[in-house]
Amino acid sequence: MSKFKIKNTIYHGTIADIDNIDLTAGRGYKDFGKGFYLAYDKAQSIGIINKNYKIALKRKYSNITKNLYAFDTSQNELEKCKVKVFNSADIEWLDFILMCRKSSDTPHDFDVVIGPTADDDTSLCLNMYSEGVYGSVGSEEAKQTLLRNLEVENLGTQVFIGTKKGLSILCNKRRVDI
Repeated sequence: MSKFKIKNTIYHGTIADIDNIDLTAGRGYKDFGKGFYLAYDKAQSIGIINKNYKIALKRKYSNITKNLYAFDTSQNELEKCKVKVFNSADIEWLDFILMCRKSSDTPHDFDVVIGPTADDDTSLCLNMYSEGVYGSVGSEEAKQTLLRNLEVENLGTQVFIGTKKGLSILCNKRRVDI
């Protein structure tokens, strides 16, 4: 049961049309595991759309469309879910994303996870950490160095949904003009 208050509207940016959400369609090795990701911030979702659009153009995909979806959220449904909330990018958050980014699936049993987004700059820092640049991988010193190198105040908030029960928090899907 969650006592966390989720934002009323959250966003999903994609270059695909979404009729139904397929939790198995996402890729593994992501911040919070394999599932459906949304953002608190509209601009963050638009940034994801633009990044994926450029990648699709380079790969010469056809019929590419930029789609921004807004979802209202149900606090009542969230309270029925098993939820993990990271209020900041700290050691606990770091350990969690390091665990999830090693897995092709979802290595936890949370329906919903909410916390900072590890963006492209974060990914670069994570790679440096994994290569031992900051010290022995897994050491407190290396983790603290990694956290200092992240611009944690600039990380947006993401919402991960990994189960059908978690999907119940989403309602009133609508396409939003970009």
